[in-house]
Amino acid sequence: MTATNLSISIAFKMKGNREMKRKLTLICCCLLVVTIILTTAACTTSQTSISKSSADYEKTITATRTEIWKVISGGGASSAAVAISDNGKIVYEEGFALANRTEAIPVDTNTQFNIGSVSKMFVTMAVLQLCQEGKLDLDQPVTAYLPEFTMKDERYRQITVRMLLNHTSEFGGTYSYATMTTAPVADYMGYFLENLTESSLKGDPGIISIYCNDGFTLAQALVEKVSSLSYSDYLSKNILTRAGMNNTSCYFKEGNTNVALNYKSDGTAADLEYVNSLGAGGIASNAQDLCKFGDAILAGKILDKQWVDESFTAQYGSQSVPSGVPKSSYGLGWDSVNDEAYQKLGVRSIYKSGDTNEYHSMLYLLPDQNITIALTFSGPVDTTAVTDVIVKTLLAEKGVIPTETAETVPTAKPAPVPDNLIAYAGYYTLSGNILKIDLNQAAGEMNIYSNSDTGFTLVDKANYHDDGYFYGTDNRLTLEENFGTKFLMEHTLTGINGSIKATMIPPLSGSISPAQFVDKRWITINTLPDDTIFLAGSTWIMNEFPGYVLFGGGGYYLLNQLIDERTTVPNLKYTRDTMEFKLIDEQGKTMLKVGSFKLINAADVLMLENDEKITLGDQNVCRKLPTDGFIKTSEGRIVVLSPSLEPIYDSLTNGSDGTAVTAGSYVVFIGNDGDTILYEY
Repeated sequence: MTATNLSISIAFKMKGNREMKRKLTLICCCLLVVTIILTTAACTTSQTSISKSSADYEKTITATRTEIWKVISGGGASSAAVAISDNGKIVYEEGFALANRTEAIPVDTNTQFNIGSVSKMFVTMAVLQLCQEGKLDLDQPVTAYLPEFTMKDERYRQITVRMLLNHTSEFGGTYSYATMTTAPVADYMGYFLENLTESSLKGDPGIISIYCNDGFTLAQALVEKVSSLSYSDYLSKNILTRAGMNNTSCYFKEGNTNVALNYKSDGTAADLEYVNSLGAGGIASNAQDLCKFGDAILAGKILDKQWVDESFTAQYGSQSVPSGVPKSSYGLGWDSVNDEAYQKLGVRSIYKSGDTNEYHSMLYLLPDQNITIALTFSGPVDTTAVTDVIVKTLLAEKGVIPTETAETVPTAKPAPVPDNLIAYAGYYTLSGNILKIDLNQAAGEMNIYSNSDTGFTLVDKANYHDDGYFYGTDNRLTLEENFGTKFLMEHTLTGINGSIKATMIPPLSGSISPAQFVDKRWITINTLPDDTIFLAGSTWIMNEFPGYVLFGGGGYYLLNQLIDERTTVPNLKYTRDTMEFKLIDEQGKTMLKVGSFKLINAADVLMLENDEKITLGDQNVCRKLPTDGFIKTSEGRIVVLSPSLEPIYDSLTNGSDGTAVTAGSYVVFIGNDGDTILYEY
């Protein structure tokens, strides 16, 4: 689940008038750590536990330490922990670097990390337990158990319990309002369910598997409803106790000081991250507990074998890929239950990764070897790459696979692009990015361009070969068509199964006027005081896509179908994380509603008056600054945007020191109803 512990300010820069080119800027002050601090952290004593049979795992331990320290010392993760269990016994666990540099607290076996989307496995196990008890049926509609779940799209009645867990519900993807905060939000589930009542589905449920956080948020509500327990109480009673997990909780344990902090580029610690969608990404744990969790699943302590096997079974919609099977198929909750590369080695691997802006994790099971591997990190890291090295080294050390597992790349020859593929040239999209594909038939080339502030820029090139693939540097691409959709598919250099890289944008008639959206700039006015996501942006159209309206820019866009002159809906079935946006009338003004975010037209923002007292009502107050100067707050939160809506400052993330501003900048005063914001300008 993509998220952040600090404020993310999203702004779309508008300049020029052709296609209203925008720039997307993310403020995420927690990505890199100063090298000198990392070097100091690397010299700290880590907490290590190795069984007496450690000689059996010597190469694995060496490889693990090498990969993790490489990430930390290279300016990536701030800290990490790992645990490996074999036949239900932890044979190796270790903490790396300092969890808290100020207090000189090293990472140990009790240090908590956010585990992000690995949290999905907890709600999955809870749902399957209720199925095992006969209280739920995977293939019955969710509405049979949760009548408060409603949507304006009548197809929601077709969504089954299973579809929540195998990513085929066709929800928008990730509900963002109040999801990532610096303190827990008790009303989060209410916001989420209310937003669903006003939302549509991207397509028919049950047909396409597209990663979807919202399904697991709703699964959490389902568990609470059917069990008559709070989600935290349910997990404690039915999962954590059974698995012997003592350091796992919804959010971080209250008052816990042994928490792995992520450190920003200036060496200061990011605020603790609270993911309010507990079912999708809000669990805190550690490597040892995650190993216990994996072991408990394999040992049948959580579920009977029938239900464990059900979760390990590939569960993807029939139209998830245009042909064959996906490169890596979802199980129930699991990211992959049949990884093609490991299948070739005769190994069954089951895994779930977790990613937020502050933390990354991995739970990896090798059922046939009865092995569990768990990794937790604070700060940025590619957990899949690190885990792959560990898994292959461990399997080779145990004699399960050869030490060298390199595959031979096919020896196909370059060839011209066939006539039947020329029609695939055009515009494609997937998860917020717009691509343009050009095909040079005689040269046998595919050129891929990505939209940016300066138009479409070449980002990739592949050459056609006589085996039907376009070869890139480290991948192969194919162009395929099925289900009325053209696909750009990605394959490894040696693999057959593919994953969707993009789909062609379907043409629309463009008969509805988009005039009310064109060239408008918008600023959020209902951000919660602790919400780390602040949204500001523009709406515009591109001549290439009649019938569509865009919100976003600079490489990330919401591209929605216009269904009337004031309303857009997502219609791109294969796109992850979409949101509806529409124009609404409120307080005598036309505003833009994007999901649950309400945005005021920048043209309607009043100028800040001299010594104006700012007292909040049920929404934030936005003002335009009349002169160059300096602004700071002594009480309450302010967000400052440049005249072009680029993010300048957020007191939630940047502290109360304030910032220099230019005339025409915007300031948003954020707090609770009735708050008076004290500021100097």
